[in-house]
Amino acid sequence: MEILLIRPSEITAYTPMGGNVDVDKYIPCILDVQVTVIEPLLGTKLYEKIKQDFQDETLEGDYQVLFTNYLRPILRHQVFAEYVEIGSYTVANGGIFKHAPENSETVNKAEVQYLAQTQRSKAQMYIERAERWLRSNPLPEYSGSCNKDIKVSGGWFL
Repeated sequence: MEILLIRPSEITAYTPMGGNVDVDKYIPCILDVQVTVIEPLLGTKLYEKIKQDFQDETLEGDYQVLFTNYLRPILRHQVFAEYVEIGSYTVANGGIFKHAPENSETVNKAEVQYLAQTQRSKAQMYIERAERWLRSNPLPEYSGSCNKDIKVSGGWFL
């Protein structure tokens, strides 16, 4: 099983996501963001070191600073942005369903995209800060060549 670099409770604590959202619904988003945003930002070698140290609870020094100040906020905001666009849908044996709780009003697609984009913008800010920090604090596992122009926009990375 893949190592999750963030506890699901951090996403609900630091984003508009409610605490009653089923964790199983957004764990795939955490894994996707780790592979599509965090790994390209760090490069595979540094990404694997961070994951291993996180699992072993041995993150320290500059690795801890990178993880705490940059990677966690990127994960929080980007995971929320990814989930908010797909969260109301369920794919099951009977087809694809969109949930609409009683006594509620569903928001339109533009509102959902606006909410997602505000979180993507926050993630992008932390990505840019992480890139600057990595240039100023070179780590042995960081090659600096894997992170060119990482941009998160509409779920696609340009």
